Amino acid sequence: MAKRRGNGEGSIYKRPDGKWAGQVSIGYDPVTGKLKRKSFYGKTRKEVADKMAQVLQEVNSGTYVEPVQTTFGEWLDKWLTGYKKGQLKPSTYDSYETLINVHIKPTLGKIPMARLQANILQSFYNEKLENGRADGKGGLSTRMVRYLHVIIRQALQQAVKEGLLPRNVADATSPPTVKNKEMRPLTEEELLKFFEVARDDRLYAAYVLAATTGLRRGELLGLCWDCVDLEHGVITVQRQLLVLKEGITLEEATKSRSGRRSIVLTDDAIRELKAHRKRQAQEKLLMGEAYQDSGLVFCKEDGTPLDPREFTKRFQRHLEKAGLPKVRLHDLRHTHASLLLARGVHPKVVQERLGHSSITMTLDLYSHLTPGLQEAAAATLNGLLGKEKSPAKAQGDK
Repeated sequence: MAKRRGNGEGSIYKRPDGKWAGQVSIGYDPVTGKLKRKSFYGKTRKEVADKMAQVLQEVNSGTYVEPVQTTFGEWLDKWLTGYKKGQLKPSTYDSYETLINVHIKPTLGKIPMARLQANILQSFYNEKLENGRADGKGGLSTRMVRYLHVIIRQALQQAVKEGLLPRNVADATSPPTVKNKEMRPLTEEELLKFFEVARDDRLYAAYVLAATTGLRRGELLGLCWDCVDLEHGVITVQRQLLVLKEGITLEEATKSRSGRRSIVLTDDAIRELKAHRKRQAQEKLLMGEAYQDSGLVFCKEDGTPLDPREFTKRFQRHLEKAGLPKVRLHDLRHTHASLLLARGVHPKVVQERLGHSSITMTLDLYSHLTPGLQEAAAATLNGLLGKEKSPAKAQGDK
């Protein structure tokens, strides 16, 4: 007597073309109330049976989600506009959109969501590390690949919440550990040499301010006069200038909450800012009605915002003229931190000036830049035991 199949176990049969097929019920359609069945195909009976058994196990455990025909690229577009627009800062939204269109969709966009597996994502991360640059000149940084992973994971997690996927396959991957770019701060001697070459630049005060405050490029170029108090020698960081799709934008927000901060200025910075303000007033008079006053401290001669990318090139031309290594503009921020730490300034103060979210970040980034601090710390304890007599010697002195 043939064994009777249980409810939903389905049936397996051999088709005229020699292939095997089977069907199982996966529940009822909530709209029509009709029983829904899913078909499976394979070269052998066992292959079909294994597929059916896997689905039946998921149905019985409540983890089965009917595969959707939506591709991952289509879902990314829906997720980005439906869940992220308005929630992210414009600059962050722009970066998400760019990374999705330039890196994720060309490789993963046509894959149906139901077929996206952890090994596919892992191969994608590995390939991006090796040959991921859009210009074809090598791989992406570990930080950038990790950023791609964050976007992918967030999008898939939303699909899980909506019941489109049973689990987030991105959780089963091993994205790369972020390796910070090797920083190259200028030494005090190199910094002074740079200042000597850049002194005639109308934006000389910007370089001085960057090196003596540790401002990020966007914070520096987004600084407005209403946040500069030269009488008390303090600036307040509350805006940043960004390059977005629609152009250069002054954003009324800093990189992070801790980025909104007040920084005490050096005497050099105060002097150069006063000279810069005077020069800017003369430019405004010369331009007359053509001057577009945006309130920016550092801008073009007509008052319009500087292009951050052009400002970086301008900085590096001065480096080349001075015969100095081609470092990033961001390395002036590192220069500021390393000079302070070398002078014994407490890391907590350095953290506050840089706008880091925690002192741990500051210590992790800069502790290796000041190797002499370890020796100095040990030297302060030299002779410690000599200040206390041993018990035996103390007894003999009585």
